[in-house]
This record gives sequence, structure tokens and C-alpha cells, in this order.
Amino acid sequence: MSKSITCISCPLGCHISIDKKRDEEIFKGNECKKGEEYAIQEINNPMRTLTTTVKIDNGDVKLLPVRSKKEMPKDMIIRGIIELSKIKVKAPIKCGDLIFKNILETGIDIIASRNIEIK
Repeated sequence: MSKSITCISCPLGCHISIDKKRDEEIFKGNECKKGEEYAIQEINNPMRTLTTTVKIDNGDVKLLPVRSKKEMPKDMIIRGIIELSKIKVKAPIKCGDLIFKNILETGIDIIASRNIEIK
């Protein structure tokens, strides 16, 4: 099995190829140790920051941008977005406010990405 990825751990953006032979993974193209660590993570359990919007009541805008406080498993992102589509928050909101605690029982909180004033 062979796979190619672009590392996003540092500004170099190395193109890393991963070849799996039996139980060994061989990495080529990474300029630093971070690249290898990123590639291992990306192959075994890719993680992403969840970003979406939630409805807001009485705000100066109709939608509040939110994000996960830390990365979560990539395969849970869509389920997280669906869960967040069911909620509505009330203005005012400050950037960094807790919007949803422990999304999908991951231990990861969802926070506001901007201030929203009352309409």
C-alpha cells in the first residue's frame, strides 16, 4: 500500500509518501520529525477541527460561527455538525464562550468563534 500526503505541521509543507510493507511503514519526503509524526497520525487516526455555524436567537446576525476547542477524529466531524444543527443559542455571545460541552461524548467542547451582539 502506498499513500501520499502533504504535511501541515510546519510551513515547509513536505510531500510525504508512505509505503506499508508487511508491518512496517516507510516514510519518504519529510524534512523533520514532525512530518513523520503527522503522517502516522494521518494514517492511523486522522484528526480535524470541527467548524460550522449554529442558529442564534436575537442576534445581530442569524448564524454564529463555532469550532471545536481541539481536534477530533475526522470520521466524527459530520455527526458533530448534525448534532450542532439541532441547537439554537441566545445573544449576546463572546468569542470563546462555551456553546456545546462534550460533543458526541468525546470530551471536546465547542466554542464561539466571534462576538455576537443583541439585535
